Amino acid sequence: MCGGRLLRTTCGQELEILDPGEQNFHSGPDFFNARIRLGKIIWAGNVEVHLYASQWKIHGHHLDPAYDNVILHVIHYFDLEIKNSKGRSIPALILDAPFIQDVQPEDLQERKNWLLCQSYRSDIALRVQKNWIHRLYRERLDQKVYQMTQILNRYPGDREKALFIAMASGFGLQINSLPFEMMASGIPSPLLLKIKNCLPDVEALFFGQSGLLHSPVKPGSYAASLWKRYAQLKKAAGTDPLPPHLWKFLRIRPASFPTLRLAQLASLIHLHYPLYENFRNKESVSGIEQMLQFRTNSYWNNHYIFDKPSPHSIKKLGEHSVKNLIINVIIPFTEALHRKEPQKYSGINPLTILCHMTPESNHIIKKWTNFGICPGNAMEGQALIQLYNGYCKQKRCLECEIGKLKPSWCP
Repeated sequence: MCGGRLLRTTCGQELEILDPGEQNFHSGPDFFNARIRLGKIIWAGNVEVHLYASQWKIHGHHLDPAYDNVILHVIHYFDLEIKNSKGRSIPALILDAPFIQDVQPEDLQERKNWLLCQSYRSDIALRVQKNWIHRLYRERLDQKVYQMTQILNRYPGDREKALFIAMASGFGLQINSLPFEMMASGIPSPLLLKIKNCLPDVEALFFGQSGLLHSPVKPGSYAASLWKRYAQLKKAAGTDPLPPHLWKFLRIRPASFPTLRLAQLASLIHLHYPLYENFRNKESVSGIEQMLQFRTNSYWNNHYIFDKPSPHSIKKLGEHSVKNLIINVIIPFTEALHRKEPQKYSGINPLTILCHMTPESNHIIKKWTNFGICPGNAMEGQALIQLYNGYCKQKRCLECEIGKLKPSWCP
């Protein structure tokens, strides 16, 4: 069903769209994390939208493993039965062209306005927002602590490994957090400890295991030297490199390219591994900030990716990146330890720290600011992110303290 309509695929299977997923603004399928019912089976995966079915092949998706998790192909003209790189047929749904135009991109998510209640924001007293803000922050912190607890539970007694994986995920940002975490999970801690004093070795290991380091086409280049080092380290790593298609570059600023972020993570390990011991010895946030203010290998001052020179700039973590790692990794990791063993680990007071930090700068905070709602500190910024992601985006208006004032907002 979709808008009251009974849907069927080109093969005659009954289809129900349970969740259209989220629009993908980067490389890969058009929508991520969709849920559909085909017959009696529920599928979770990605959705691709084309006017003609044959565009799947024209665009090379049939050869691209990044499209192997597509569960539905939405089209107007069915001129070709398509398959993924593994040879599996992809169910196709034919919709009329006006409907396809509607579902690309905003209306498939049934959201013309960023906020359903945005035209009423000026009517809401600031004190209501303040009373609501602390609960929202605790919800967001609890979600992050849960994620950190899951990592700690996978490596009981090995906090160094757990923090390395959590930190790697943070360096990957939201778009590349999963491949960063997968790469870090496959690297043995003893190997890191053995090579940490040699930055080129650490880079060779990270780039080799990431799948982004290939047999070089330019003998004598920096990539070639890392390839030679990785050939000696690969056996000790014990796991295969990741498939390169997992990494996202498209529509990402060069400063956030996974190649540069991997180089920055390598520099952190070179300077401060073991991470847990070094971070726990810091008595203040300023001490943690100083640990994260380091420069990468000089090669990256003229590169964002291998063998493609760029204008010279000293590559180091900016203020925003440092703040992001403290808020999204260090604080929830420490809090997770405190909750697991409160007698042994006193932890830090997240609320106290974030109230003294400036808020993050991202598209959600900028949107709130456009509506005249400006977070005064990092705690309020986190609360506004939780408000949008956890309530506005999910249309949970009647569960929102603000939305309760205007029930007519709700669909």
